[in-house]
Amino acid sequence: MEDYKQSYIRKYDKMLIYFVVYTISFFLFIKTLPYTIPFVLAFIVAAIVSPLVKKLIIWTKSRVNQNLIILVTLLTFYGTIGTLITAITIRLVNQMIELIVNTVTYFNNNYDVIVKWFQNQYDWLASNIQSLDPGIVESGSEMLSSTLNSLKDVVISIGRVVGTFAINTVSGLPNLLLVIIFTVVVSFFFTKKFLTNPGFLYNYLPTSDRQEDRLRDIITAGKNMVLKYGLSYLLIIMITGVISTLGYLILGVPYALILGIITAFLDLMPVLGVSAAYVPLAIYFFTQGNITIPIGLGVLWIIVAVGRNIWEPKILSSSLNINPVITIMAIFIGLKMAGVLGMFFLIFMVVGFKVLQTVGVLDTFHNESDRQP
Repeated sequence: MEDYKQSYIRKYDKMLIYFVVYTISFFLFIKTLPYTIPFVLAFIVAAIVSPLVKKLIIWTKSRVNQNLIILVTLLTFYGTIGTLITAITIRLVNQMIELIVNTVTYFNNNYDVIVKWFQNQYDWLASNIQSLDPGIVESGSEMLSSTLNSLKDVVISIGRVVGTFAINTVSGLPNLLLVIIFTVVVSFFFTKKFLTNPGFLYNYLPTSDRQEDRLRDIITAGKNMVLKYGLSYLLIIMITGVISTLGYLILGVPYALILGIITAFLDLMPVLGVSAAYVPLAIYFFTQGNITIPIGLGVLWIIVAVGRNIWEPKILSSSLNINPVITIMAIFIGLKMAGVLGMFFLIFMVVGFKVLQTVGVLDTFHNESDRQP
């Protein structure tokens, strides 16, 4: 019985240590990121590019200088990624500005009609509830008017925020250029280091050889699991985004690129998925008297839903088996706690916890020893 208690305490001690270490590491990383971002990006790029460079060196049989191969590979990588990001960003910003301008114009031109429609719906609802107190009806009407006024202010504020963001982006271009230059230069040296000693980071850890081997196995297993899982889901949402964007373009839905990206990210949401994008769009166009687009969106939903059941099992070669409820809780609590940063904090905490459980560093909540008093 005493051994069981000690085992139980040790299990939750390790979990507590994980939460503390993770929290400190996460916030240290975020707080220092403005100063370390070129080195973080360079390390990631070097880790991606180094296997390709190694294959090119073997293929050329050292007839070409190694530094030249690294430089050409990095410039090709940065050029391709930069061109894609620039083209998508320009297109996205243009559509976003057009959407916001049209939305603000629409609200300004039709504000009275919108208010009257909502007021009529509220009056109809209140008139059909016989036992409703007149004071409550009046308070509800005032609340509705206040909400609609606030909505108009929110739309205008969004337009101002986008304008401010555009100005800040232009003013931040010199600093961005400096980050890009440092990232390219540092990634060159990191790539060389990866070629000569892939595990060079372990040399800076205060661990014994045995501890280093154990840590290397844990990190390698965890990295492979997360990369496979992450890249698999990235491919899945990319397929969803491409299909949705093409569908929007064929149906003539405006702002197809923005809506396609939003749909792709909504596809990450458990249960709701692409329905969170298709259903509101179908309702909107139906209320505008357009029947073709809602029917087309229904067909598009069937294509994505059926197709995902075909390609998702084939793409996902590994799974962390995280409960959807846990994912929803992490997203909701994180957003309420600290916005987007809080959401990423809890999501990465859950993923890291599951990885460490899978590789045997942390115990599961239920095992055979727990069931035997």
